[in-house]
Amino acid sequence: MTERNIAAEVLEGLREVREHRVGKRTLKTVRVEPRTLPQLTPEAIRGVRHRLDVSRAVFAHMIRVPVRTVERWEQGRSTPPESAAALILMTQKYPDTFERLGSL
Repeated sequence: MTERNIAAEVLEGLREVREHRVGKRTLKTVRVEPRTLPQLTPEAIRGVRHRLDVSRAVFAHMIRVPVRTVERWEQGRSTPPESAAALILMTQKYPDTFERLGSL
């Protein structure tokens, strides 16, 4: 296995950007369309928590948010950010998600 020279790679990247700016190089462009997550209802959040058989405090600890935040989500007074919603939806589909994360 050969050792990477990160500094040389960064400098090469900067050279490529400079060449692109003056029209000497065409850089590859990739468009990524954002995927929208399914709607996460307060009932779905409660359902995931009940299926895991944990309290709000434990659930909040698992997703690393304050207990009051989970309470607001479950009461529909606020919605989880996309990162938390994705984690909850993953847990809904794959109940062992938190066990797997805990093993990291």
